[in-house]
Order: sequence, then C-alpha cells, then structure tokens
Amino acid sequence: MKLIQMSMLALSIPSAALGFVPQETHNGQRKLMASTDEILGDVSVDLKHAKYCADHFGECSLDDMEKLCDALHQERINHMAAQQTGIYNPHGLKSDIEHTVIENDLKLQIGLLRDRLATEHMQEDSMYGANPYSATMKLPILDGTLDEESSETIVICLAIAALALLPQLF
Repeated sequence: MKLIQMSMLALSIPSAALGFVPQETHNGQRKLMASTDEILGDVSVDLKHAKYCADHFGECSLDDMEKLCDALHQERINHMAAQQTGIYNPHGLKSDIEHTVIENDLKLQIGLLRDRLATEHMQEDSMYGANPYSATMKLPILDGTLDEESSETIVICLAIAALALLPQLF
C-alpha cells in the first residue's frame, strides 16, 4: 500500500511525470537525435601540414605528428559514426582514402620515432650504473677478415698437417 502511495506521489510531480515524454523544441519540431558534431565535436585538420609531415620524415616534431594523427583519426571516426565513409564522404572517396593513407603514414613515423628515442634512451648510462646495452655498443668491432699475419699462421698449420698426414697416404 505504501509503495502505491509513493508511486502516485512521484507521478503527481510534473517534472518527474514528463521526464520520459518527448518534448517539442521552440520551433515546433521534435529533436530525435543529437547531431554527430554535438556528440563527437568538430575536428579541423591542417591537411597541408599533415601531408608535409607524412612526406618529410623527421622534419616535424613528435607532438605535431601525434596531434595531426589524432585529428585525422577523430575525423575518420566522426565520418564513420555519421555513416559518411567511402563514397558517402562529403569530401569524396579520393579524399577519404588520402586521409586514411596520411593517418597510417603518420602512425608509422610516430612508431619509428618512438623506437629510435627508446633506443637512444637505452644507450644512455643512468645513475643506477652502466647500461648493458650501451656497454656492448662501446666494444670495439672486430674485423673477421684474414689479415697478413693470420693468413701466414693458417698456411703454416696446414703445412704441418699435410706433413703429418702425408706418410699415411703412401
């Protein structure tokens, strides 16, 4: 009985009773869904700068490339959410493919730069002692080719082996 009274009281409050009823907007039309710009936000991409960074490896900073890659990715997601990909893209199919290629190039360059920076960081000695990686990089590079002294030594060893095996052949 108390539950019925509480539900009747809740339904008598106008704001609670009209909470799930579709409301009309000020111009007389109901708004069924929010636009994709309202949900995902408007993304502007400097396409010339993105092309320049994708074509000239290492000339743009890592932060610039990350921002451009994120903006291109966000733009692609916005078009995908609005079902405007491929031939339905407002900029055209060629532009859609070009943006995807630039985004992939920037992702590749960011990955390569991060790997290079990580390798450079590994080569540095830290306050915890010498880094094994940097210690191996500082070792002298040994040349495996035969020089004049080692070739003479090999010829002498082969001559001794031939003299030792020669009596057994006859």
